[in-house]
Amino acid sequence: MDSPLFGEREKAVIRWAELVTWNKARYDDAAFARLAQHFDSAEIVELTTVAAFRGLMNRFMDSLQIELEGPELQARGGRSAASREDLHQYIERLVNLV
Repeated sequence: MDSPLFGEREKAVIRWAELVTWNKARYDDAAFARLAQHFDSAEIVELTTVAAFRGLMNRFMDSLQIELEGPELQARGGRSAASREDLHQYIERLVNLV
């Protein structure tokens, strides 16, 4: 990830979450090593749990055709709009939870 919006710690979390989502984390030792530069073992377990749980919920909801968003958002095409700043703040809050 080449974005200047995120620091190395945030980039490591995002990369790890992507790998967990794609079920490829076990094959990327470099990504784990980058994550371990910023987090201890317990924190890595927590980050992995959150990423895996969100993936599970997405698959569960999609399979049962349960909409995650309310009717107002669906009426606008089913997509939410978030600014870069909102996304950055959200990622920062997630990182700081650990």
